Amino acid sequence: MNKKNVLHLDGHLSLQALLQFVFRREEVSAIALSERVLSKAQRSFQALQERIQKGTPIYGVTTGFGDSCTSYVDQNLAQQLQKNLIQYLSCGQGDSISVYASRAMFLIRFNSLCQGISAVSPQLLQHMLQLLELDILPVVPEEGSLGASGDLVPLAYLGQVIQGEGSCFYRGRIEETRAIYQRHNLKSYQLKPKEGLAIVNGTSTMAGLMTENLTLTAELLRLSQITTAWQCLVLNGKREAFGPFINEVAKTNPGQGSIARQISLYLDAENYFPQRGQDVGVGGLKTQDFVQDRYSIRCVPQILGPFFENLQQSWKNLEHEINSVTDNPVVDEEGNLEMGGNFYGGYLCQSMDFTKINLAHVADLVDRQVMMLIDEKSNRGLPANLVNTEGLSIEERHIHHGLKGVHQTVSAITSELMQKSIPSGIFSRSSESHNQDKVSLGMSAATTCRQMLTGVYKIMAMQLVCLTQALDIKKIRLQGEDSQRLYQLVRQSVPFVQQDTSLGGSIAQLAQDLRQQAFTKTDLFIGNNSEC
Repeated sequence: MNKKNVLHLDGHLSLQALLQFVFRREEVSAIALSERVLSKAQRSFQALQERIQKGTPIYGVTTGFGDSCTSYVDQNLAQQLQKNLIQYLSCGQGDSISVYASRAMFLIRFNSLCQGISAVSPQLLQHMLQLLELDILPVVPEEGSLGASGDLVPLAYLGQVIQGEGSCFYRGRIEETRAIYQRHNLKSYQLKPKEGLAIVNGTSTMAGLMTENLTLTAELLRLSQITTAWQCLVLNGKREAFGPFINEVAKTNPGQGSIARQISLYLDAENYFPQRGQDVGVGGLKTQDFVQDRYSIRCVPQILGPFFENLQQSWKNLEHEINSVTDNPVVDEEGNLEMGGNFYGGYLCQSMDFTKINLAHVADLVDRQVMMLIDEKSNRGLPANLVNTEGLSIEERHIHHGLKGVHQTVSAITSELMQKSIPSGIFSRSSESHNQDKVSLGMSAATTCRQMLTGVYKIMAMQLVCLTQALDIKKIRLQGEDSQRLYQLVRQSVPFVQQDTSLGGSIAQLAQDLRQQAFTKTDLFIGNNSEC
């Protein structure tokens, strides 16, 4: 067995390992737990058992949950209490999270318990490891989490699968978990005291969804830089706005500089070096060309620079979260019970809310850039609505409207995206008899972000249809490798528009292809590389 295909868990899970396991699962042949993890888990589990035997009131173990924590539970009923917890929390609603998000959620929850201070048994860890290796993943509804006390309702569905109940994703299908257990001769697991609470009391569902969201977001950021370079090409835009003096000397924000350098590299690859604004001549009282471009070209480094920096910070927040212990209570090295609120998903909520705001800016940028291409008053010599006028008489040209409807759809979707971009975290509600009186709503932020990503990928696909149409009309042949690959991907779904035609299905396919492409590029999005 090739060691590079084994996921080793010893207390730290890197983002690279997480993304490989989630999006390229076939590359991971096994998961290995270190002896240190198991021995540490055994110590905290034993410390809890000793306190149970002494009759110590332990939250969620020998007491009720939440506001019911003053109700003492006899130690003989402690095991049933955990099963009941999973049962009463299994009331989620809405669409299911994706297989990717479910796999990320499961691994993140597992890694948290592997820290060895949640007082779960080594037997639970070994059972969860077995399910992960078989890729038996819970089907999880996305509605029901307040984001504190963690993702209680969504994680209850993980608790179901661990016990051999509920539904699961298995080899591309949704199956009854009981049937999959029978197929693999697995025994249903009986939760021990504290184990149900340790499974549900954490931020792993919002973290799992955030893993998928950030991956898709990073690809959108990359695409936005390529489309801006293409916009320059087809509109004969200026390059000074992307130069080092503007973006590294006059202003020193690292994200802005990174975006400008990358756009410049894409333009370099096309050997595009247009006349500078300072060299434009004057005829009469008019300049002979534009001396500078509209903001939707000229200010892209300033628009996407904050996005780049927010994204980098979000990856850091996620890495901290996936290596944290987010349930309550936990056991320290001396066997003492420590109680706190690490299940509060504040960092993840803010990351997702900032991502939503940035996605709204990207959507608005796409809308403005598409408008420049469509409108003959701003597209610098391209035909109105990017109609293919070749071979058409003057009269015939007037009955064709090319990509006019595409821009109308972009504008409609952009408006909807703006509505979703309001931060979720500001809508905290007191809940659960005012015990959970301040909640993060991190799962709500992650879910709304997911919805926004679906819309932004649609309008990005439509922008690419417009840009490839413009490139072909101007007979520009792309030379850069990244640009060529993207052009070919567009043309696989959407050919050059010869005359008015229905594009809805082709655009939907392109949007899906772009999303799927994101999951193959995860190594580009994180790590020590400062460039996007």
